Amino acid sequence: MIYCDIHTHQAKPASEHIRIISKTVDTRHSFCFLPGCYYSYGIHPWHIEHKEQQLMLLTEALFDPSVIALGEAGLDKSIDAPLSLQTEVFTEQVKLSEAFRKPLVIHCVKAWDELLAVKKDLNPQMPWVIHGFRGNDILAEQLIRKGLYLSFGMKFNPKALRIAWPDYVLPETDEADIAIEEVYADIANALDMSIDLLALTLRKNVKAVFSV
Repeated sequence: MIYCDIHTHQAKPASEHIRIISKTVDTRHSFCFLPGCYYSYGIHPWHIEHKEQQLMLLTEALFDPSVIALGEAGLDKSIDAPLSLQTEVFTEQVKLSEAFRKPLVIHCVKAWDELLAVKKDLNPQMPWVIHGFRGNDILAEQLIRKGLYLSFGMKFNPKALRIAWPDYVLPETDEADIAIEEVYADIANALDMSIDLLALTLRKNVKAVFSV
């Protein structure tokens, strides 16, 4: 059985399972991608520093075949960074996602209307994934209607999970130092299904979004 973790910050060695390691563009440190690993790479709204340089570094990294997704990118109204700046940087990353044909992993806090406005304006064709989704079933249904995938970790709303199941659910561990098997167990319990059936469906979804 293959387990998939589409968003983790734990840079562990590659295994038989599929893990996508999330890294943030940082102008202070060059980053080397480990062989045999998959990555998402992006400019997190918490860490917008020198946007032009960060966008240049991101563009260069997207040529690396181990970078199979762009992100985390997104919008966050809980931080001090001006929303106009966040939106500008996010919009540029959406364009890069389209240009390089790589899905977009999104961090969004209290900015759903603004996020969907960008989507409507740019009409992207690549998949968008909301990582660490903890919203309710009403928000989940709204996002799914717009074609967004939802990634669930250790804490989630079971009603939202059931709304997204089966085609729009993805699994992740995020920053938690836990095994992805624990997330699978929680999701399977919430859906009242076997781990085997869950794993088959999630494997299909991961392949559809990330082509791995």
